[in-house]
Amino acid sequence: MKFFIILALLIAIAIVLFSLQNSAIVTVSFLSFHYEGSLALILIVVFTLGLLVGLLISVPSLLRKSLDLREQKKRVKQLEESITRSTAINPVGQEQTDK
Repeated sequence: MKFFIILALLIAIAIVLFSLQNSAIVTVSFLSFHYEGSLALILIVVFTLGLLVGLLISVPSLLRKSLDLREQKKRVKQLEESITRSTAINPVGQEQTDK
């Protein structure tokens, strides 16, 4: 837990230093949209948007893997119960005799 707090603090410090060193005003143009703002702010917003898009793209894969894992756990439980039932009927070390 302390590791994550320290990591978050280091990232926050890095963002503050980045913002202080990149405070130049720039204009961003896209189609008919024009925005004038701090270079640091624009870069942080664009980075955050890219991160969110990446997460949204990976969500279907993560959900599919989660469902597969749930099905596999269910199948393992069924197989374990099957083994338990079969060993209860025919204990290990005892041979079946057909008479």
